[in-house]
Amino acid sequence: MAKECIKSACPYCGVGCGVEVKTNGDIVGDNAHPANGGALCVKGSALAESLNMPSRLLYPRVNGQQMDWQSTIDAISDKMYSTIKEHGPQAVGMYVSGQLLTEDYYVANKLMKGFVGSSNIDTNSRLCMSSAVAAHVRAFGEDLVPVDYDDLNFADLIVIVGANTAWTHPIVFRRIQQAREANPNLKLVVIDPRKTVTAEQADLHLQLENDGDVLLFNGLLRYLLDTGSIDTDFIAKYTNDFDALCKEIAKPHYELQAVSEALTINATLLRTFFQWFASSENVISLFCQGVNQSQSGTDKANAIINAHLLTGKIAKEGSGPFSITGQPNAMGGREVGGLANQLAVHRGFDPDSVQQVAQFWNAPNIATQPGLKAVDLFNAVEQGEIKFLWVIATNPAVSMPNSEQIRKALQTCDCVVVSDITAQTDTAYYADILLPAAGWGEKQGMVTNSERCMTRQRQFIQPPGEAKADWWMLSQVGKSLCEKMGVPSGFEFHSEMDVFREYAAMTEINKNTSLQLDISELKSLSDSAYRAWQPKAWPLNGRHVLKDKHTETVAFPTHNGKANLVVACEASSIKPIDSNQANPIQISENQQWWLNSGRQRDQWHTMTRTGHISHLAASEVEPTLYLHPLAAEQAKLKANVIVDVTHPQTKENVKARLAFDEGLSHQQAFMSMHWAGVFGGNNRVNKSMLGLVDPYSGQPAFKSQYVEIQAAEIGSYGLALGIDLSAQRWQYMSLQHVEFTQTRSTSEQNQGVWRFADFECFSKNEIKELIQKQFPNSQVLTLDHLKSWTLLAIIDSKIVAMISVSSSPVVLQADAVIPFIKQPLNIANLLSVLNSTDGKANKLVCSCYRVTESDIVEQLEKAPNMSLRELQNTLNCGKNCGSCLPEVKRYLNEQTIEVMAVK
Repeated sequence: MAKECIKSACPYCGVGCGVEVKTNGDIVGDNAHPANGGALCVKGSALAESLNMPSRLLYPRVNGQQMDWQSTIDAISDKMYSTIKEHGPQAVGMYVSGQLLTEDYYVANKLMKGFVGSSNIDTNSRLCMSSAVAAHVRAFGEDLVPVDYDDLNFADLIVIVGANTAWTHPIVFRRIQQAREANPNLKLVVIDPRKTVTAEQADLHLQLENDGDVLLFNGLLRYLLDTGSIDTDFIAKYTNDFDALCKEIAKPHYELQAVSEALTINATLLRTFFQWFASSENVISLFCQGVNQSQSGTDKANAIINAHLLTGKIAKEGSGPFSITGQPNAMGGREVGGLANQLAVHRGFDPDSVQQVAQFWNAPNIATQPGLKAVDLFNAVEQGEIKFLWVIATNPAVSMPNSEQIRKALQTCDCVVVSDITAQTDTAYYADILLPAAGWGEKQGMVTNSERCMTRQRQFIQPPGEAKADWWMLSQVGKSLCEKMGVPSGFEFHSEMDVFREYAAMTEINKNTSLQLDISELKSLSDSAYRAWQPKAWPLNGRHVLKDKHTETVAFPTHNGKANLVVACEASSIKPIDSNQANPIQISENQQWWLNSGRQRDQWHTMTRTGHISHLAASEVEPTLYLHPLAAEQAKLKANVIVDVTHPQTKENVKARLAFDEGLSHQQAFMSMHWAGVFGGNNRVNKSMLGLVDPYSGQPAFKSQYVEIQAAEIGSYGLALGIDLSAQRWQYMSLQHVEFTQTRSTSEQNQGVWRFADFECFSKNEIKELIQKQFPNSQVLTLDHLKSWTLLAIIDSKIVAMISVSSSPVVLQADAVIPFIKQPLNIANLLSVLNSTDGKANKLVCSCYRVTESDIVEQLEKAPNMSLRELQNTLNCGKNCGSCLPEVKRYLNEQTIEVMAVK
């Protein structure tokens, strides 16, 4: 652990919070960091616990055998070289991640596009923000985010579109809350099909239909034109194609009443939003995956941008469209050129850019055209066109749509190389070569957050075993490949500092152009200055982009310095981009469900970093599908049952526990994206997602695909707890035929927790045999309680394992019985808990301070007139990231209603 306080950056979302690693091992927010000012969300607050992963990949493996690094590097470069010689450079592919540092990204991009000669390198940022990238390029001429967090303090209106910011980017939402407290006139509008915790705190929530964003914003444009609320001077001076946009907006179905009826939004609410946007001097429109993850994601983003261009509410303090990134260095990856349709440093594949990049890299085999985007990349793997695939710091076997197809592709690929911190990911299972990567805290480099602020991640612990930084692995393979190709090596990097200086120098090719990415003044940054780097956004000589480099007047990096007003099309008019795209599906009456996938507040990606932390796992303990209770009732579905979620075309089946959410519309279902691997078994939501993509960005549509939902035939529901996490989390049991499994560990009590369900009814004798197989010296005791029975494994008068089985969908809550494991047997107390907690979850409300529903209720019973501030002073709930405040307020409101009823 660190010998002195070390400043670094949180490795989770794109907010880019600064952290401090204390000498005692505590990790806290960095008060001096411009992004978060010391605040951390619940995941950031648990960073110290995330370092204690149950499993780490420690040494390179080739075909299952542990190897030394040199032999492994030779094996990779040999296979890469032979693939190029036999099948051409396009047979080599790479799939990387927004988890990489800028230096890692840069070397990967240089290796593929400059030396392999293939642009078939794409990133999981394709799944996250690529529609925003495409929209920025279409409108501005360059991928530029024209807003920063400080702008939130100067806005009169903040519009959040397609984002549950309170959960997905809690620190940004905390800054919005603080801005509202400082300016009571600041209004918040949330546009989202779900009534999320973010929407609950808005002044106005527009609950539109799925993929209705283009229609909504084109309706706003029509209103702005009809009411004379446009900035004609700005339009004339700084925009192109105004007449073409006006021609589209003049269509009758963009009139307010028509939009209201089409989107089933009350016309008064719609008019209120339009009036607020028109009359507010400064407006920020913050958008995220709900906009981007759509077949019309690019057009949605351009429709939002158009509203700012028509009103001149852009390129000035407190105004502009604000695309929030999902990962810590998604922005850095975009800057270096990590997307398949970019070359490098915001350059495309025009002849001049290809020539300049090739010259800078001294590239022997420069790529001259865009490569395959993520969905097409894995299609090419499945079809045998890509023979060699290197996957770095991501888990496409879970995160990609139509994930069963991805697994088939990985299974058939000639050579799959996977770099990761653990061998227990779904993708690592298919690897021919496994590379142990250094994780957060073990490596260092630069990351760029959503507001273009560059922050150093710093090393404070040594990598375990022979784990290495990704830039080092890539450089070693690059050097070996250059030797085999007989060309000068472009990978003589001795540190991440060498890599960063070369990247900074490369941006100098933009200096005499209209492009604004230019950090070339850092090309001579000394090692000491790099180590001491303090967070700073680019452009380095000013705060905002979309400004002339010399005069600081408004300027866009297009051919004529003006922004393009892009005519945005509605989702129904989007055509499939090629013959591989799925055909439209006819939906029958019993299939009218939109499946929307997204993040949970307390988890990250596929749980490899957060799934083992007990209090992060408490808010959603198993794969769960959410429906509106009335919609579920009409479909004759009851809470807590296991349901089958099936896409009518692929017939791929996902099982999940059914829960209710009144914030959903009657046709909508929601399931979190996180469940995978040892934590979620086979019940990952993307099994039931087709690979439908936006035609401009190639970004998959994760927010609105039709599915069938019906109750599964289940005979037994079970819960197992055991003390030995090394026993593969109870999967030593021979219940391999079970239909639904979910596993999590609780790091604090060192307990394994496994939930299961199956068609069959398990007998007590069957479960007893399984327990005795694992604990041959144990005494097995049977307890009957309500609709369930429990078998206990007892050794030396202590409970060492427990399995509860029920024929009812209501099952025992693990947290209620975990305290009995490893403790002396007390049958009376255990039975009391088993009988009282069957099906009764003590809901975790505030993850930051681990405040449960019963904690709040207990305080309110003691003091019926308690205020929110008094409750917070007692329990701390909502005092960190604030994402639980809407729920806490609901308890207070219910208390007020009860008190009034008694009076």
